[in-house]
Amino acid sequence: MGLSPLGKNSNFRQHLEWARLRRIVIMGGYIDDFRSSVDPAAIRSDFPEITETEEPIWRGRPTSLSMADKYILGILVLFIHLLFFAGDWLEPEGDGRANFIISLIVNLVDLTGAMGFAIIMLALTKINHYANFSTSGKWTTSWLLIASIIPLIWKVIDIVSWLSGLVGSEFSNPLPTWNHHWFAPLGIFSFLLMSIITRLYQRSFDYAITDKRIHIRKNLLFLDTDVQGISFQKVENLKADPTILGKLLGFGNVHVVTGSGVGLQVESLGLDTVITTDVRRTLSGYRRGVSLIFGWITMQRERSEMSADPANCLYGVKRPMDIYRLINELMDSNLGTEAHDSSWPDSE
Repeated sequence: MGLSPLGKNSNFRQHLEWARLRRIVIMGGYIDDFRSSVDPAAIRSDFPEITETEEPIWRGRPTSLSMADKYILGILVLFIHLLFFAGDWLEPEGDGRANFIISLIVNLVDLTGAMGFAIIMLALTKINHYANFSTSGKWTTSWLLIASIIPLIWKVIDIVSWLSGLVGSEFSNPLPTWNHHWFAPLGIFSFLLMSIITRLYQRSFDYAITDKRIHIRKNLLFLDTDVQGISFQKVENLKADPTILGKLLGFGNVHVVTGSGVGLQVESLGLDTVITTDVRRTLSGYRRGVSLIFGWITMQRERSEMSADPANCLYGVKRPMDIYRLINELMDSNLGTEAHDSSWPDSE
């Protein structure tokens, strides 16, 4: 004779209970592997917001490789500086494709000088800003803008100093006379500055995971500080997305999105993001043109997506898929498995 419905249901529930206990053992072992590799006292010291009832399990921060795009941008800016530096003294001889390219560079530098450099750099700044790369933040954009206009301002001061001498003014340029040789030291200085800022930026983020929350800290030279703790019960979406380079080198982002919108960012598109249409209609002449140009420079796309800001996700951490699983295990541990069991009604 076969089992009664009650017997079948009893055996099925016993199977579920064994599966649940087995999962708890496996899950506990996985979490314990992380727990045993951290120093709870050091984490509590650096994260004073962690409560006494929380147990630190993991700690991390962005890896140096996760900032590779910023270093690459710095190298590109250095290359543009050196291009204008070299174009002033290169003297192509003979025919051939290489000499043709060198001739173009020399002519470009001779004809445009500091103005041509500023145009190329501002175009790079706009492309980098509008494309919403990970290098499109305000710090990087500000650095690019300053690097773009320094030679032009230097040249303008030279011209003003020369004109002042014609009219009998005592104004003189406090800087040395501008020439293309200054592109090289300016490029080196700009690259070193970007590298230092990138390093400080990377070290300003610190992450910790306890048995109850995900903690994200930001402390950039004590000027820009932010602390947030995300309870596992508030997490609505979790995603790990290592890049191709990250998959090869073992780092990536882990995005944690809550119902309140933490972990999401909005990209804006259109001139209305800076100056509204009604305001622009009241402008005329050059002021309207300036507003349109300014709006074009600052416009971006508008859409909601998972934030790649290190202040809103676990950015560039090592072993992102392992951290993703750890958070899932801790979420299951906090939420429990009773809800799964209650979905099977008792047999009458």
